Amino acid sequence: MTDYRTIADTVAAEIAAGTIRPGSRLPPQRDFAYRNGIAVSTAARVYAELTRRGLVGGEVGRGTFVRSAMDSYDQPAEIDAAGTVNLEMVVPVLPDQRALMAAGLVNLADPGVFAAAMRAVGPRGTAEARRAAARLLSRGSWTPNPEQILFTGNGRQALAAALSALAAPGVRVGIEAFSYPVAKSIAARLGVVLVPIALDEDGIRPDAIVQAHRDHGLKGVYIQPALHNPLGITMGPERRAAIAATLVGQQLIAIEDAVYSFLVEDPPLAALAPDHVILIDSLSKRLAPGTTLGFAVAPGELVERVARAIRAGGWNAQGLAFVAAIGWLENGTAVAVAAGKH
Repeated sequence: MTDYRTIADTVAAEIAAGTIRPGSRLPPQRDFAYRNGIAVSTAARVYAELTRRGLVGGEVGRGTFVRSAMDSYDQPAEIDAAGTVNLEMVVPVLPDQRALMAAGLVNLADPGVFAAAMRAVGPRGTAEARRAAARLLSRGSWTPNPEQILFTGNGRQALAAALSALAAPGVRVGIEAFSYPVAKSIAARLGVVLVPIALDEDGIRPDAIVQAHRDHGLKGVYIQPALHNPLGITMGPERRAAIAATLVGQQLIAIEDAVYSFLVEDPPLAALAPDHVILIDSLSKRLAPGTTLGFAVAPGELVERVARAIRAGGWNAQGLAFVAAIGWLENGTAVAVAAGKH
């Protein structure tokens, strides 16, 4: 019996050679099975393998089509002259999410909606947008207060605004000893001095936070509790509770990077120490890097300070992206796509 991967290799070779051209519609799986003398279940596995490789995409009611090079999200990693592979950009895109997201943009054709997209967006967005964002960011029994949600152009801008609001140039902020490289770059641009804090197999250590604060007088600490970048660590409930207690006991503010939080069930640090956490998140991982919107959920006393930082830094969300993103939140598209990645 011919292995389904061998058949997929043959089809892939025909696509690469141009025998099957981009945009071509593959035959229905039953017809493909008959032509190749295989079971329909094997044909389904061939199509699934071609989809996994990013060579084809299916659209309900239309069939399976060969992607063009521009359609594929599986672009080769960027390699510089020294042979270093750039792994900075993560593109977690489902093969069939484009059609779903495109359908959610129909409302932009309405003149009133489009007019709203042409207006500037403030850090607070709109009341409807804050409520939609609160529903999206909810986790377990925790739902953020819509009045404490602010919007930025993307997650990195939310991080920059949070750092800027917490620490002036020259001020010290703690960070995991091995952490997200972009966070370090942003801090350097802002003149914030980062103090490395020790980790273990559960993530950043509470006792190390206390010691770093005692030695350096920290103004805050940057933490990734869920799917740490680049270590992949997710804190368990006991460590989260210990970190929250440490923040309260030391009167420290944490910047909680929650961009991968939609993949875990545990409540965020913001649920355990709401007055001591600025939670930042975005749509880049839930949806795609080019369709992002950033969120900052700040303690009540810090909302205006973070909002001022967003305005001063020019980190506001842009009108068209904001309206499109909120549309995906309100019609369920964002939740559906994120669920497909869970």
